[in-house]
Order: sequence, then C-alpha cells, then structure tokens
Amino acid sequence: MPAITLAICGVPISISARSPRLIRLFTDYFRYYSPSDASSSAPSPESPALHLELRMRNELPSRDQLIPPTAELFSQTGVLSMWVEKPGEQSAIPNRFYFHMKVAAFRVDIASGQAIGLVAPEAMQYPHILANTYALFALLLMLRSKQLYHLHAAAIVSPAKELWLVCGAQRAGKTTLTTALGLAGWQPVSDDSLLVGKDDSSAWLTPLKKYFHVGDELFRRWPKLNDAVQHHHYLDRTCIGGLEFFQTRELADTHFRKIDHIVLPQIVNEPVSRLEPLARSEALLRLAEQSMFFQLWRDHTVRQWQWLNELAASAQCHRLLSAADLLDNPVTAAQILQTGSGD
Repeated sequence: MPAITLAICGVPISISARSPRLIRLFTDYFRYYSPSDASSSAPSPESPALHLELRMRNELPSRDQLIPPTAELFSQTGVLSMWVEKPGEQSAIPNRFYFHMKVAAFRVDIASGQAIGLVAPEAMQYPHILANTYALFALLLMLRSKQLYHLHAAAIVSPAKELWLVCGAQRAGKTTLTTALGLAGWQPVSDDSLLVGKDDSSAWLTPLKKYFHVGDELFRRWPKLNDAVQHHHYLDRTCIGGLEFFQTRELADTHFRKIDHIVLPQIVNEPVSRLEPLARSEALLRLAEQSMFFQLWRDHTVRQWQWLNELAASAQCHRLLSAADLLDNPVTAAQILQTGSGD
C-alpha cells in the first residue's frame, strides 16, 4: 500500500492510503517534516512507530456500526464526537478511542500506536480540514501517549529574542496578531500549534510546523501579505507558507526552553488596542485548557502542567484588548506589546 514516513520530534510516523490523492494531501501537509515514500506494512509489536491508515469509503457506516456499545462518549464539540473504551484490568490506558465527524471517522489503538481513518467523499470538499483537523486529532492523541503534548498557541520571537506565546480559542485573533507581528519585523514560527516535551536538560517547546492559516480579510487590509505564496483556500481562510514568508524556517526547528511572555488576545469593539497585565496562573490555565486532550490521562495531565510551569516560570502575562487600530496598521501590534511590556 502506498505510504509516506516522517518523524515529529523524533517519533517516527507512517501514513498509508490506497488513494493517491490522500497520499499527496498528507505529503503536502507534512512538507516541513520531509516525508518520504515508503511501502506500508503493519508495524511489528516492537516498533515505536505511529501508523495512520486512511481508507476512502463511498459513504460512512452508521455511528452505531463504527462505535461499539461498550464505548462511552468522552467529549463533543461541534461536528466532532470522541468516544473511549474503558481500560481492561491489566491496562491503565484505554485501548481504543473513536472520533466521528460525519464525513470521516477514526479508530485509535493506543497500545499498538495504530489508527484507521475512514474518509467519505464529502470530506474531500475541504481536504485541508481533513488533514489539519480530523486526522490531526488522531495523530495528536497518539503523540500524547509518547509524552509529546499539544499547545493550541502561536509562537513569535521578538527583536529582543524573547519568545512570545499567543493563546486563545478559535477566532480569538491568534493568527491575526501573529501575522501583524511578522509584518512588523518579528519572527513567527507557528500561528496555532506547538508541541511540549522534555529531555535530560529541561522541558522544551517547539512549533508543530505547518502552513499558516490567514483570514482572507487580512490580504485586503495588508497588501504586503500578497507576496506570500498561497497554497490552499478553504472557507474564509488561505494557507500560506508562513515560515518561508517570514524567513523563520530554520528558527522553527528550535527547542525553546523558556517562555518570556504569554498574551491572550480579546477582540473588542473599541478604537484603540491596549495591553493589560494578567495573572500568570490564569494565563497558564487558559494555555492548558486550549490544548488538545489536556485532561486525558491523569499522569500525562500532571506532567504537562509541570512542564508548562517550568517553561513559564518567569513569563510575563498579558491580555491584549485588540481593537480596530491593529487591523488598520499591523505595526501597531508590535508597538503595543513592546510599550505595554516595558521592552
């Protein structure tokens, strides 16, 4: 079966599918990890690799057929439902998780590091959502079992070489602020996803390298953005090669060992943006809450929280009340953050 192989933070991953279109999709999606062609076979029990197999279906079986009655609903957000089978007496981790998204469904076997995804033709209407949302859920869950933890946050290096994280729910303005700072001369390395791990030296975080997802309105407001290479378009967003455009591809390979600032943007109907101090405890809690699967597996939750606190031990935390002036001129964002933080 056609397949690609790659490694994220040292964890080997293979993705296989009989559909050439799916192989091309995921080769492009993981382009920053230099995926290579490979002949796919089921990994041996000794193999540490994570494997995702994708299967096209003319239509998905009913949810009752896909998810056994022994599984319990764990969470439901929008079109995404996640189900879990309880562990057996000999296991501390549930053997199987199920994701159902109406146009795609995934079964994840944690113990073996294998996931199978069923993809209906409707999912290919927006193929980037299939890769960046549906399949990524399954992969992030398996990476969590390997002690690589997701953060739903942007990361930018300031001219003073400080690492700023921008955290918030979807549509909070993370990518807008990240893009504005990039246009103002800062160095964005991710617009929405990071991974946290630890080695013998300390905890670290690094970008989950992928396209930046920029709202179409920003191309109209900030013409300089049109110099960026545009790769995909879905709904009201365009995927650009942000690491190339902002010349931060090499910087995105860094394992950062300290968070200097955390910013929570909040869009307000006001003429002038401003920065307010924020309690570090609140900022870290919001950062954790927005991370995928943070509450799953108590030992992992405790470990991720400890590593976040280690990384942000001396971080300054802020709330950015983002107003119309930021959209008028992207340089405004850098001025507000530098002035408000005392840099």
